[in-house]
Parts: sequence; structure tokens; C-alpha cells
Amino acid sequence: MSKQAKWKMKDRELVKQFQQGDRNAFDELVKRHYPQTYRLFHRMAGDAMLADDLCQETYIRVYRGLKRFRFRSEFTTWLYRISINVANNHFRREKIKKLFFSEKEYEGSTDTDESFTEQTDHNLWQAIQKLPRKQRMVIIFRIFQQLPFKDVADVIGISENSAKVNYHYAIKNLKGQLSVGSLGKVT
Repeated sequence: MSKQAKWKMKDRELVKQFQQGDRNAFDELVKRHYPQTYRLFHRMAGDAMLADDLCQETYIRVYRGLKRFRFRSEFTTWLYRISINVANNHFRREKIKKLFFSEKEYEGSTDTDESFTEQTDHNLWQAIQKLPRKQRMVIIFRIFQQLPFKDVADVIGISENSAKVNYHYAIKNLKGQLSVGSLGKVT
């Protein structure tokens, strides 16, 4: 099929072709949607390299999931949902790094430094498990589930102010547990 004919095809038809084994249909979808996806990430992150990395992660996920796409929504809606999830996951990891680790440790790490990420994840979860129950629950709901304090309070059965106080003490306790030196890079 000619390039011009593929361009005139709708996303739906390209997805069906991919699901039937035509790998070129995926390439066409990427060519068609990569610029918009890149612009979305660039606006969100303000960094060209990061936008490109997030695009790559997005299209890897799209490739892996496209065989299971069921046409319950438009392809672009599904693509943007994946894009937003990729961005949220990235920014959540960055928020956690900034929140709990010293500037020196944070600046010295990268998302590709897997030994650092694995070690910090392990240490962070160990520290979270040592928190008092309410503090642990507030941290999990607030940071990892991204619930507002009002919802955290409702779920746990405490006041909103109590949720905020528990959050404050949990952060203070975690920073104490994760102080400089306890998270050296794994060699």
C-alpha cells in the first residue's frame, strides 16, 4: 500500500491492520501522532530530551497494548490516556526523589541508574513500613494514590487536619530515616 493511501486511512483501520500483523501500520500511527505527543510532553516537562524519553516510553506501551485495543474509545483518546499515565508515573517518581532524598543524592541519580532507583525504592518502602499506621496510610494515600487530604481523611476515618498533621510527621520521620548516608549508591 502506498504512503499516500496509508495517510488517508483512519487510525481505526491502521489499528486493525496492526492487530492482523501489519507492523508498518504501527509505524504509520507513530508518524501520525508522535508530533502531538511530543508537544504534550514538552509543554508538561519543559525539556526536549525528557519529552522525547516520555514519548518513547509511551509508544513502547502503545505497541505492547495495541493488540488488546478494543475500540471502546478513539485511538487518540487511548493514546492520550497512556501518555498521561506515563507522565504521571515519571513526575511521581521525581516528586518522591525530591521529597525524600538530599539534593546531592537527587542530583546524582538518573532514571536510568537502575541500581540507585532499586536501592532507593527498597529503602523508601522499608522506611514507610516503619511509620506508625496512620502516618503510613496517609503517605500511601496522599503520595502514591494522589488523593486530596479531604479524601485521605474520609478513607482513614480521621479529620482533614489530622490527615495533614500525620502527613507532616510522616514526611519528617521519613526524612530522618532516609538521611544522607543511609542511601549511598549501590556498587
